[in-house]
Order: sequence, then C-alpha cells, then structure tokens
Amino acid sequence: MAIDPNVQEINRTMWSYGEYRKVADLLRPGAVELIERLAPGPGLRHLDVATGNGNVALLSARRGATVTGLDLTDEFFSDARERFARAGVEVELHRGDAQELPFADASFDLVTSTYGVQFAPDHAASSGEMARVLRPGGRIGMCNWTARSWTAHFQEILSAYFPSPNGHQGQPMLWGSADYLAELFGPSFTVTAERRELFYPFATAEDLVAFFENCFGPCIAAKNTISPPSRWKELRAEMVEMTEGFHTTDERGTGVPVEYLLVVAEKRGSR
Repeated sequence: MAIDPNVQEINRTMWSYGEYRKVADLLRPGAVELIERLAPGPGLRHLDVATGNGNVALLSARRGATVTGLDLTDEFFSDARERFARAGVEVELHRGDAQELPFADASFDLVTSTYGVQFAPDHAASSGEMARVLRPGGRIGMCNWTARSWTAHFQEILSAYFPSPNGHQGQPMLWGSADYLAELFGPSFTVTAERRELFYPFATAEDLVAFFENCFGPCIAAKNTISPPSRWKELRAEMVEMTEGFHTTDERGTGVPVEYLLVVAEKRGSR
C-alpha cells in the first residue's frame, strides 16, 4: 500500500488538536508496565514508534538506553523535549511514518509502540518495518488495545459518524490478538502476550466522554466537522451510553477499566 501524503497530513493535523498530554497521562501506566517488562539499559539502542509526547522514550532513557522516538505528529515533540530536559535525558526525535521508517536495517535492539502502530492502515508494512530495523535477537514491545476494550467501542462509534481518512483504518483492534500478531510477524518471531488493564478514574461516564471531547484530537476533529450539529449530539449520547456499560467502582476507585494486550515479540537469530 503506497503512503498517501494527503492522508498523512490529515492524520497529523487531526492528532495535533486538543491537549494530548492529558490523554498521554492516562496511558502512562501502560508505558511503565511495558518498560518494566523489557528492562532496557545502557548500551541498548531503542526505537519508540508513535512516541507521542514521550511516555515510553522517557522511561527507557532514564534507564540509560540510547533512545530514538518517531511520530507522524511532530507537534507532540515540544512537550516531549520539555519532559526530557526536566529529566536530564536525551532522546533523538524524528517525524515519520511507521509504514516507512527512515532507519537502516538492524539499527535497533528494541522497538516499541504503545497504543500507536496499531492505527497505521497497512499492517504488513508497519510490522515489516519494525522487523526490518530490529537486529536478530532483538525484541518488539507493544501495548495494543483489544477488540473488547472500551477504546474499541469508542472508535467504532466515532468511525460510524466520522470515517477515518484511512477508510477502515486497517482494523486496528486486530493488533490486540496474540494469534493475529503471531501470524503478522511470522515465523521469524516468537510472540508472547497477556491481557492487562488501564483504569481511567472518572466519577461518571459523562465526565470521561467530556474529557475526550475536549482533549482528544480525533474527537475534536469530529465535533468540528460533523454536520448538522445534532449528529454530534447523537454520537455523544451513544458514547455516554456505551461508557456507562464499562463504568464501575472497585479497589482502584471509580472509573472505566480499559483492556489492552501487552506484547513482547523476539526476533529469532543471534546478534
């Protein structure tokens, strides 16, 4: 699948809306879990794909890894650089597409992506690129939303009213299946995975939907584009109703559990 620069620009602009740093704060526990599992350290060359404002990159750099971050939306980078500077670490940042990574073969010991690469429309291209830039014996680590997660239902409702510029977006929730990933990455990789949960601490379903309405780029783009305005009200009502089905109170507090798949795929071969 050829990369359409017009679609790239639409996606970049859409994701630049809102206050992504607040959304990234909700996602940070997944980054912590992934980095604890992978345990990067000094001397390790680490590429973080769809790095956003640097949740994973920052944690890895603090452990001494040599980290490169890549994202299509470079508007995130100013926040990322501020975070890196406060932490006293260096991370090299590149604007680029997961489907066409601007790096040589076997450039990295570790490649990661948290809730990002699964939204690239061409799964074969993005997985192939991650595999290409990874050395033999290296690892790919990911956190991917699952098909039964709150996020999957959220995306389904949003897409029904506001179709993605990528069409069906390549069915991103397939990346939340270990069997699919084993097939996608092929016999050159050993894939292990387990289901985990984030927890979004919002007192009501209405509060969570309002948060995404005001902070999440694709929601803002949809609200600004959908016509007539009554259609946005319909969409929003569906999101609140759906979210009420997930909303709960347990030992974590009151909020919404959001399932994801934590994945480690090791590339066969020796360095």
